[in-house]
Amino acid sequence: MSDVPQHDNASAVPEPLPEDLESVAVPAHVRSAPKFGSFIGTGVGAGIIVAAVLAIFLPNSTGVGRFLVFVVLALGLCLLGAVIGGALATGLDRASTASKENR
Repeated sequence: MSDVPQHDNASAVPEPLPEDLESVAVPAHVRSAPKFGSFIGTGVGAGIIVAAVLAIFLPNSTGVGRFLVFVVLALGLCLLGAVIGGALATGLDRASTASKENR
């Protein structure tokens, strides 16, 4: 057992009256924004998949291994996918706020 005394603070605070709540309540609405990290992560994942497909099916005429080709393609396409995913999330976020402001 812990030596910390247990307090029941919830019972000590009186419940507010509905009239009090109406006077201090601020009208608001919940804005559903896209999760930027998910969009960027999806772009990175798509970049890795495209890089793997290209590394497998492109002819290897450079003399370097396919793994090195995959790594170089993955770095470039992951960056491109992350930028496209972030731009898409930003565009959807702006479109959702613009449509709600017009209502």
